[in-house]
Amino acid sequence: MSGIIKLGVIGDPINHSLSPKLHKLFAERADIEIEYLAFRVASLNLESFIKNFFIDGGTGLNVTLPHKVDCLNSADEFSPIVKKIGAANTLRKVKGSNKIFADSTDGMGLIKGLQEAKINTIKSDILIIGAGGAAQSIIHSLQGSHPRVIAIANRTKEKIKPVVGRFPSLDTDDSSLNTQVVDIETYLNQLDYQGFHTVINATSARKVSDFKWCESLPIKGAINFYDLSYSMLNETTPFTKWARDQGDINAKKNISDGFGMLIHQAALSFEMWTGIKPHTNITKYELFDG
Repeated sequence: MSGIIKLGVIGDPINHSLSPKLHKLFAERADIEIEYLAFRVASLNLESFIKNFFIDGGTGLNVTLPHKVDCLNSADEFSPIVKKIGAANTLRKVKGSNKIFADSTDGMGLIKGLQEAKINTIKSDILIIGAGGAAQSIIHSLQGSHPRVIAIANRTKEKIKPVVGRFPSLDTDDSSLNTQVVDIETYLNQLDYQGFHTVINATSARKVSDFKWCESLPIKGAINFYDLSYSMLNETTPFTKWARDQGDINAKKNISDGFGMLIHQAALSFEMWTGIKPHTNITKYELFDG
């Protein structure tokens, strides 16, 4: 591949994004040249910015809040996962045309992050805290990892039902691997629940006390706690701090933030744009202080 590959990330705000540094690390290790910039784009200018970026020779864009849904208005083709979840975090130019293809790497980024953290989901009961866009972006991929049940709990209960409705059970040849997606009330009242094995935080809660309401849920046997958010170097997220005192007190708990997911969802985007599978053994030190 010759020439500089023009890439970027769009959002509002965007100054917090680690994507430029992360993708530059990927490129250095792959020995290719890229230009990856962060662009603050207001919703009013979103469609025109995306159109002009690709007209001007752009290869790909990452998309972050608040544009993951509205960016679809600028796309011509959509991956199956985007059609399912109604949002994208990756745009690329279709080779040999002027069309824009929308995809999402969030779900598979999570699956790879869970695998890296040695969290096994097969035939387990998983609790997702939160019913917003972050939860919706991961449920379909999580179903494909074959847990028994994915239950959704949210402070505002009215937000759960529409999310559950988007994700019917996946049918497989082995019925024991079919996954039900349910609201927490259904889990408690209608299913033969076993208690949750894994708890995933998909909220943007900023305080440990924001999770106090979750302590009445059947998590006393949980051994895995995974946060979609990630912490800075030598820090913890409110969820991972809260998780220390939750779950099975007699078991060794597995508590992880979303740094692995961050790396892997970015790596999948990078591979889509360049055709190169990047090295993902990147540490927080390299990203934050390197």
